[in-house]
Amino acid sequence: MTSQSPAEQTEAPDDYKQAWASIQHMVFFEGMSWSGREQNRLFLNLGNMEFADVSSVGTIDFAGDGRAAAVVDWDDDGRLDLVLKNRTAPRLQVLRNLASGGGAWLKLDLVGTAGNRDAVGARATVEAGGVRQGRTVYAGEGYLAQSSKRLHFGLGAAESVDAVTVRWPNGDRERFTGLEPSRRYRLVQGSGAPAAVEARPAAAFDRPPPAAPRLNASGVSRIALVEKLPIPYLEIPAFAKQDRYVGDLQGRPVLLNLWGNTCQNCLVEFAGFQQAKAAIDASGLRLVTLNTDPADQHERARSILARFGLDDADAGYADEQFLTAFEVLLREVVGGNFGTPLPTSLLLDSAGSLVAVYRGRVEPEVLLRDVELLKRMDPADPSDTKLSFGGRVFRKTRDYASLVEQFEQLGLSEMAGFYRQGMQAQQGGGR
Repeated sequence: MTSQSPAEQTEAPDDYKQAWASIQHMVFFEGMSWSGREQNRLFLNLGNMEFADVSSVGTIDFAGDGRAAAVVDWDDDGRLDLVLKNRTAPRLQVLRNLASGGGAWLKLDLVGTAGNRDAVGARATVEAGGVRQGRTVYAGEGYLAQSSKRLHFGLGAAESVDAVTVRWPNGDRERFTGLEPSRRYRLVQGSGAPAAVEARPAAAFDRPPPAAPRLNASGVSRIALVEKLPIPYLEIPAFAKQDRYVGDLQGRPVLLNLWGNTCQNCLVEFAGFQQAKAAIDASGLRLVTLNTDPADQHERARSILARFGLDDADAGYADEQFLTAFEVLLREVVGGNFGTPLPTSLLLDSAGSLVAVYRGRVEPEVLLRDVELLKRMDPADPSDTKLSFGGRVFRKTRDYASLVEQFEQLGLSEMAGFYRQGMQAQQGGGR
C-alpha cells in the first residue's frame, strides 16, 4: 500500500462516496428494526386470484410487531388455529378458532418408510364431493415458522371421501380408500390401508382461565440522569396542534407518557394517574400523553383518555419523526440499543430538560416523589440532578457533536442546530 501527499490526494469518486454513505447509514441504525410495528393481516380467498383483507373482522390486526405465523389444529377439533410470534410483547399468541358452520374436514398424518419418516416432500390428493385438493408436507414455511406437518383438508358439504392418493418422497404412489369426513387418519407408506386416530382435545381449553397475575410495579426501570439533557426542539405533535415542541411546555414539570391502545400496563398506569389526580395537579406536574398507534387509531385513543379523565388538550401522538429522534436521545442517555417498552415516560424539568426516564409502569408515589425533588433543583444548572440520590465524583459531558451528526443525517435541522450551539458552548468553555 502506498500513501499520497496532501498535494497528490484527489477527491473521492462518487461511487466511493455513495458506498461510504450506505455504510454510515447501516452503522447508525444498528440494532434498530428495519420494518417495525408490522400489524398482522388476514386475507380471505375470493377465488380467481382475488383476496379481501378481513384482518379487523378476524380480530387479528394486533398493533404488535409481527414476525412469524404457524397454522395448527391446537385443540384437535377440525378447525385450524394460529400461533403468532411477535418481536414485541406479547411475544407469543395462540388464536383459537371457534368459528361454527365450517363444514366437513379431513386430517392426515403421513408416515414414510422408504426415505424420511416425516414424509417431508410427500403430496396427498383428496377426492371428495367432486373436488380434488392437494397438500404437500413441508419442513419449513413462511418466515422463521413451521406449521403442523399434519395435512388438513376442508371438505365443505361433502358427505364422503372417494379416495386419497399419496405421492411419497421416493416417487411411489399409493391410493387409500375407506376414509370418512371429519376424521383424522394415519397413512403409513406401503400399508395400503388408513388407520383412524381418535381426537385428542386440549383439556386446558375446557378449564376456566387462571386468575390474572398481579402486576409487579418493581419491574419498572427508573433511570435518573446525572447530567440533564435539554430537548426543547423535540417535536411532540398534539391532536389539537401538530406543530408543538417540548419548548412550548416550559414553565412547569412535564411527564411525556408514551402509550398504546392495546397496552394493558398503560391502562393500569392511567388508572393510577386517575386515582392520584388531585395530588398530581397539586404538584404542578403537567401530564402529556403521546399515543404510539397509527393515525387511524387516534380516535380510539382519545376515547380511552376521556375514560380516564386525562386532559385531551395536552394529549398527542408519537409519529415516526418523534420515535426516530427519541431513539437518538435515549442512546445518548443510556448507550446501545435501549428499546422502548410501553409504557415509557420522560420526566422534564421546567426548562424542558430531560431528567429521568421510566421504562414500564410508574407508580404515582414514585412520580410525585421525583417531582418534589425536581422542585429543589436549579433548572439553569445542567449538573443539578438530585434524582440520582448520590454525590458527583466528576461531571459528565454530553456528546453534542454526535447528536449534531445524527440529527443532520436524519434531516432534523432544528435539533441539529440546537445541539450545535451546545457543542460550540462546550468548546468555548461555557456550560
